[in-house]
Amino acid sequence: MSLRNVVVVMNGSAGRASSDAGDEATIIEQAFADENVRATLVTLRPQEMAEKIGLYWADDPRPDAVVVAGGDGTINCAANAVAGTDVVLGVLPTGTFNHFAKDIGMPVELEAAVRALAGARPDHLDVGEVNGRVFVNNSVLGVYPEMVAIRDRLRSRHGWGKLRAVPVAAFSVLRTFPTHRVDITAPGGVVKRRLRTPLVFVGNGIFDHSGRGLPSRSSLRGGRLGAGVAATTGRFGLFRAAMRSLRKGQPEDTAVDLVELAELTVTANVSRMKVALDGEVVDLKL
Repeated sequence: MSLRNVVVVMNGSAGRASSDAGDEATIIEQAFADENVRATLVTLRPQEMAEKIGLYWADDPRPDAVVVAGGDGTINCAANAVAGTDVVLGVLPTGTFNHFAKDIGMPVELEAAVRALAGARPDHLDVGEVNGRVFVNNSVLGVYPEMVAIRDRLRSRHGWGKLRAVPVAAFSVLRTFPTHRVDITAPGGVVKRRLRTPLVFVGNGIFDHSGRGLPSRSSLRGGRLGAGVAATTGRFGLFRAAMRSLRKGQPEDTAVDLVELAELTVTANVSRMKVALDGEVVDLKL
């Protein structure tokens, strides 16, 4: 199947300068035209995607795909709208980090990504789910969502980009270094632990620990999650463990537990908790 007619959804709340968004729209439109694909570009706020994407898919004639141009947070919004349906969702990486697009093999250069999409065939990929919310990369609680929340406040207050706001937010979180007492269980007794930890990480997909550095995602098929829990409660202990892990090529068992499983349950002695889903913070009821 090659694409001939697509709807391209761009994030109207992405925080980019209007000139940058305009340049991206022009590049996308021209790149699809060069591939003989009719592209209709629309701009939506994230909260509009759940309703609008389904309407675009129901158009007559139906598009071959709904393509989302954005970063991981934008893709998360779209995935929550279409997961479990027959909507064919395409991705164009126009965000800051574009982890999901890179992991599925999309070129990061925009024209090359359009060319790849134009000749692509639909495929089924896994998503994760926590308390009814879908994630495509990961779900994280602890110091990371606290840092992201501070980062977003700095961006809103000062107009900073992510790369400038992240180190300031990280320093702020290191000073307070919140930890949570959690119970973690999985079916069949694969995991059953109670501990105080600064971080619980659940990644969508199968992770490869054979390379140098942090584990990379090797597959988004198979219905598996990669779960990691930081067992240390000290900020500098966690930092030292991360440095040792980088040298060894995988996290140390004494610092981080890594388990591959299909599902797990995390409970805590609070009713609500900040959770980062694909880099966007939500307040989840536990």
